[in-house]
Formats: sequence, structure tokens, C-alpha cells
Amino acid sequence: MKFEVEVYKNEVGEWVATAVEHDVTATGRTEKEALAILMEKLSAHFKKSS
Repeated sequence: MKFEVEVYKNEVGEWVATAVEHDVTATGRTEKEALAILMEKLSAHFKKSS
């Protein structure tokens, strides 16, 4: 499965990762952490959808 992800550092210094088409967002102290949390949230999101 492929999806578009936006990653940026917000004004308070947290990394924010958003799966654009699924409207799922996660924050973390590092870019890697934000992406890992996003993957967990996406997994839960897809389980709810099915």
C-alpha cells in the first residue's frame, strides 16, 4: 500500500507526520518517532475501516 505523508517540525519543536488522504496525524520528538507512531495509528485506522 502506498500513501502520501507530510513531515515537518512545528513551532514547538515537535515532528509532525500526516497521512494526507487518510487524515491521520502523529507527533514525536524525532522524525523517525513521528513516522513510527503514524504507522501505528494508520494500522488502527485501517482495522476500524474494515
